Amino acid sequence: MLQHHSFGIAALVDEVIQPGGKVLDLGCLSFGTTQTFLELSCQTFIEDLRSLLLEIHSFDQQTRTTRLTKHLTRKPQRIKLDVVLCWDLFNFMEPELIAQLIEEIRPHLKAGTIFHTMLYTGTMPKAPADFKRLSGFTFNSEPLALPEPLPSYRYSSLNLMKTMGNFSLRSSLLHRKGMRKDLIELMFEYGNVKSQNAVRAGGTSAAISAFRQTSLTELPLTALDQALMHTKRSPVSKALDVGKKAGRNMQHLQREVGELFISDLYSAILWQCSRKVPFNSAVQAALRQATLPENLDCILLWDLLNFFSTEQIQLITHTLYQYLSNNGVMHFLLFKQEQLPVNCGVFEIQPSGLVGTYIQPAGNKQTKFRTITDVVKALPQMKVLSQGTGRIPNGPFYHEITMQKVVKDQ
Repeated sequence: MLQHHSFGIAALVDEVIQPGGKVLDLGCLSFGTTQTFLELSCQTFIEDLRSLLLEIHSFDQQTRTTRLTKHLTRKPQRIKLDVVLCWDLFNFMEPELIAQLIEEIRPHLKAGTIFHTMLYTGTMPKAPADFKRLSGFTFNSEPLALPEPLPSYRYSSLNLMKTMGNFSLRSSLLHRKGMRKDLIELMFEYGNVKSQNAVRAGGTSAAISAFRQTSLTELPLTALDQALMHTKRSPVSKALDVGKKAGRNMQHLQREVGELFISDLYSAILWQCSRKVPFNSAVQAALRQATLPENLDCILLWDLLNFFSTEQIQLITHTLYQYLSNNGVMHFLLFKQEQLPVNCGVFEIQPSGLVGTYIQPAGNKQTKFRTITDVVKALPQMKVLSQGTGRIPNGPFYHEITMQKVVKDQ
């Protein structure tokens, strides 16, 4: 019996799966991840393809594809999946069967649906493993005791993409501490991902609000009001919100702008840095994943900059600057405290115009940037448009700033 910590599934829960999301789990109910999704109020569908593969391994190809079609649960047409968990099942499915699986669930895929799968790089086991969740996303992975091995197939990420069709490789993980040495985790993204972060009407915002356990404190943010003026002038305005994806209601902000993009930039940068990517490249890679347009009218950074050094802030803001339209604006809050919160806060724009806020308690890490002046100097091509100060009840003092892109010929 081997233990395997799935960094991929953990990252999906942290960065992709929002409360109220739709998850298709091709594994067994006994694997134990369902409880995590239920706690997020996710709608989860379990298919248990492993039991099917054990039944049909000796059948001819046509019978196998027919049985696959009959095995899959019918879902309402309106269901669009956020994540599909494939476990190690693709190792035991011929290309034609994988292609048939994709076709069967294609009506429920959308641009940005993530497929997570595990591929064996060493000796192929006799059958898909029996994953049993221990804690967090660490699993016992026990081989099934079979008299004869199932047919198995070795795929590279490129071959698997060709088999699956309209997918691109989002990320890969291997040889991380806690992972099985003979497993690589891959995440594939479906469809035209240009608008993968656009918030659509009828999304999960209501579910986020209903199931959030943390109450928010409402704050008036003067500089934010000025920033949002740049999104209200046109029904085709574009805004980027880089705050945490999970745990907040985006409906009012969505109504305020023509098109809203979201990217949990802090988590995305940390994810890249954990893979030993240099910081500058990590920022660029995180923003490429967000697939942003190049003419954003407004970028809401919230408290992001507090968690980086002045030099890192300069890299982040310089990269974001490239996405701003002429006269576009950035808004951010800087905390006046010696120790950082343990994580980024939650910020929701309310119908009243106030901002619902929850700031994490202070941790052990010292604030990295030196002064507010240093942060402003990190944006030499922008001018201060509006400022405000205040204190979060039972929390830190803050300085909020909206800065505007200076057009070269002005």
